[in-house]
Amino acid sequence: MAFFRSVAGTTGLLALGLQFWLMTRYPDARSLPTTITRYFSYFTILTNTLMVLSMFVPLIARRSVAGRLLSKPSVRTVIAGYSLIVAIVYFLFLRNIGTDRGLEFFADQLLHYITPAMFAFDWLVFVRRGEIRWSTIATSLILPVLYGLWTLVHGALTGWYPYPFFNAARIGYPRTLANFALFSVMFFVASLVLILLDRSILSLSRRGNPT
Repeated sequence: MAFFRSVAGTTGLLALGLQFWLMTRYPDARSLPTTITRYFSYFTILTNTLMVLSMFVPLIARRSVAGRLLSKPSVRTVIAGYSLIVAIVYFLFLRNIGTDRGLEFFADQLLHYITPAMFAFDWLVFVRRGEIRWSTIATSLILPVLYGLWTLVHGALTGWYPYPFFNAARIGYPRTLANFALFSVMFFVASLVLILLDRSILSLSRRGNPT
């Protein structure tokens, strides 16, 4: 487990670093503070940051508050749900936007496919079964709601939006809010599916190993 999490965490960290470096070279890149703000305004970046922390912190400081928190099956399930949405949304709505090539394309594949797949494997293999509560579903909606509020407020103040389906200036607030509602449903469903999968795996394990 330690070796896999070290590799997964390093992969995620490299992906995050590469994407930030690429953003500093964008034609519309302005000041460093603006670049940093826009960088962390992408849900993909937030999710990958959480995945990297979840891989490294429990290894480096398992007994710390952060280490214990990120080791909890419920917390890792929430993050797994986020990573699942990142991959699905990119595949369905974003992969054909723009003409990313070279390092841009490589960064996209790492952030949207590779790191989510590695985290999904970690969740399936290393997370303790049967410890995920139904309240995890509600918990999983906290970050998306806060992210939605940030996106709307920041966009209204600056005119910049990270995703076309959240661009209220272009598609209007009614459609933007409807899209946020749709994505909230997706987060709800992702958490529900993972909890049901967790219980199914536990049930099958018990049947295969009767006591």
